[in-house]
Amino acid sequence: MHINWYPGHMAAAKRMMEENLKLVDLVIEICDARIPFSSRNPDIEKFDKPRIILLNKADLADKEKTRLWLDYFKQQNIPALLITATRKQTEIVSLINKVCAEKQEHFRQKGITRTMRALVAGIPNVGKSTLINSLCGSQKAKTGDKPGVTRGKQWIKTGAVDLLDSPGLLWPRLDNQLSAKYLAFTGALNDEILDLDELALELLKTLKAQYPENVTERYKIELTDSDIEDYEAICTKRGFILKNREFDYSRCARVLLDEFRKGTLGNITLEVPDEL
Repeated sequence: MHINWYPGHMAAAKRMMEENLKLVDLVIEICDARIPFSSRNPDIEKFDKPRIILLNKADLADKEKTRLWLDYFKQQNIPALLITATRKQTEIVSLINKVCAEKQEHFRQKGITRTMRALVAGIPNVGKSTLINSLCGSQKAKTGDKPGVTRGKQWIKTGAVDLLDSPGLLWPRLDNQLSAKYLAFTGALNDEILDLDELALELLKTLKAQYPENVTERYKIELTDSDIEDYEAICTKRGFILKNREFDYSRCARVLLDEFRKGTLGNITLEVPDEL
């Protein structure tokens, strides 16, 4: 399967972000802790601003692999922090103040009192708006479980830092199809443009290779060398059988993707730095 998704509003979003960079002191890039490489937008890396990386959904990720990623970012001299979108966010504010300390001191010496300003950027459905609402303590940014909820820019004051919310941003061509597949697994792409039956089968194949015990424990099946036979075994265990005694592949696809995305299948990280 070939995957690509770059709706028109994303091109406008990229222009908006580039035009507003001069207004901010740093960029907060939110990534998915389950796919720290694939969820990093190469366009954001080109922004000439101090940057911190927040690995969101850390509660769904593999803790051992997550430690490898924190070590990797430390070696790259990129401040990084593990977060969940609904936890208390004092650590994030502390990291922002640490990164902006030199600029804050510069303002103090000039007698200027100004709150730091940050651009919040990341791929669709990674939790930007939920994080902003957590920092604010109120529902100021639109949230949803589908990519593309935020379409325009929005300045939000949290008291500690002024945040510029931005739409989820992908890049025009997903040349790395493995990354595209991982993005689709986690819900960063619009499900409506994907063949979910094929995507779920690809997810099962990936999980069998990396986390076979999670699959067998959750679905109570014995794995074989055949992905489609294992897929059908899940259908049988869950009762996903149509009236004509055929397998309900579509229902199984929705359940498999949903249980992976919600963490029901366990703590999973699909990438490690050594693979870069």
